[in-house]
Amino acid sequence: MDWSNTTLIFQFIQTATLIVAVFVAWLSIKKQRETAKKDKTISLLMQDLEDDLLKEGMKILLEIHNSEDDDVAIYANPKHKHDDEAIAIRNLLNYYENISVGVSAGIYDIEMIKQSQKSMIIAIYKQSKPFIKKTREQNRNPKSYIEFERFVDILHG
Repeated sequence: MDWSNTTLIFQFIQTATLIVAVFVAWLSIKKQRETAKKDKTISLLMQDLEDDLLKEGMKILLEIHNSEDDDVAIYANPKHKHDDEAIAIRNLLNYYENISVGVSAGIYDIEMIKQSQKSMIIAIYKQSKPFIKKTREQNRNPKSYIEFERFVDILHG
């Protein structure tokens, strides 16, 4: 009996087993991350339904958007910075800016958000676009709410 062949076969089996174990571990970790991302996304979406600040911001933004006598851009002016409307709009936009950063970082599942809130998020962006533009001008910061803008572009795609 040639022990060198037996040792070689044993080493081959051992190496193959190690490769398979590493692959299975990698798949398990990947699946666990995907599940965690979806769990975080579900929690986020459920939180949206219960958040009074978000509801108020959406309500005010829609009222201003539907008004013939009001313009959302004026609330970006420093003179209106402390108005309830301006605060509500900023809270809403900051929330979606943070979500957008979370999507970019891979924390939230973009497909789940698309399926559940795509139309609403795009509508919020369209209604608030004059406010965002004016905020960028007022602050001389072309990157204000840029992640939200990028997120909306992704939702369109």
